[in-house]
Amino acid sequence: MSKLLLEEMSWPEIREALNNGMKTVIIFAGSVEQHGPHMAEITDTVLGYQSAIDLAKRLGNALVAPVIRPGLSEHHMALPGTITLRPEVFIGVVEDYIAAYVRHGFETIIVASSHGGNFKTVAQIVEDQAKKYKDVKIIGAFSLSDMMSTIAKLEKNDSLPAGACGGHSCAWETSEMLFFAPHLVDMDKAERGFLGEVAGEILQKFFDEGVLSVAQNGILGDARPSNAERGERFFKALQDKQEQVIRENLDKARKGQ
Repeated sequence: MSKLLLEEMSWPEIREALNNGMKTVIIFAGSVEQHGPHMAEITDTVLGYQSAIDLAKRLGNALVAPVIRPGLSEHHMALPGTITLRPEVFIGVVEDYIAAYVRHGFETIIVASSHGGNFKTVAQIVEDQAKKYKDVKIIGAFSLSDMMSTIAKLEKNDSLPAGACGGHSCAWETSEMLFFAPHLVDMDKAERGFLGEVAGEILQKFFDEGVLSVAQNGILGDARPSNAERGERFFKALQDKQEQVIRENLDKARKGQ
């Protein structure tokens, strides 16, 4: 298969792919939201496509759904350009994606997120939809805590200052965008944001009161140490973890756990 993106395929191509065993579809939920003064608002969607395509290649029998956006971004609405969906609308969109792919004969549906604000809701959707479609394997990906713990290890291994990879528009995310879409990054405007640990009360405050309660420039971490080489390495490490979790969840689904 030379094509992996369903939106770039014709219906006969998709039917042929299904007949040839490409019966897994990967759905990523992204966002359209502020990413600091230096980076485009489409960041999570760009990275969602890259993650999904990479996972499809790793799995070998998977196709990629159009990345869902916008997502759940109420906590970024204080800064212009951000779009957020009502939770019930977001849930409905993801459920409609799943229903369509079930109807077309996909046997495994992987639902993941490239935006932190979607993780909790996506996990609940996966749990609910797996109960609804008992003959289809509906699989989740890694959790927000999985992602943040992996990023923390990468930060330490790269000898970056503590908090530089805070999780939003930081040295991690900016580096990945410099690798995949440098035209959407202006490093002359890269800044330092909130450098404390983004966990516990701080993370709850971020979601409950919005990004400006934590960082006035919309950055959790420090964008300044970013570079494309780091982005390539960080992306691979995160994808390794993502693949591990997905394969574990697939094994559980096959065993009926």
